[in-house]
Amino acid sequence: MLFAPLLLLFGSAQTGGVGPIEVTATTIDIAGVGHKATLPCKGRTVIVAGSGHVVRLTGTCAAIDISGTGNKVSVNLAPGGALVVAGSDQDVRYFSSDEIRRDVSGVDNRVERADTPLD
Repeated sequence: MLFAPLLLLFGSAQTGGVGPIEVTATTIDIAGVGHKATLPCKGRTVIVAGSGHVVRLTGTCAAIDISGTGNKVSVNLAPGGALVVAGSDQDVRYFSSDEIRRDVSGVDNRVERADTPLD
């Protein structure tokens, strides 16, 4: 079961939160309420669902999909990667060295592109 999902309990500055953080070779899936975590992306696709998460992703991510309400996320995206933001009151800061695909919907979402890498 080398590639079975792992419940992340190590390798991050994770505090509090309810619900799982699952990491596989290709994805990071954060669900529930109130996780505060710093996670190495390593080219993975990231899914953040729920509310009140504060997530810092280091390294470069292939894509990220954020839904729910009141999440704060910082991420470096690969050129040509995808950023999908839905829900309400999301606060997203990202960097990419080239263009990405952006799809932002919902209410009161803030998406800001940084001038320099975030890690």
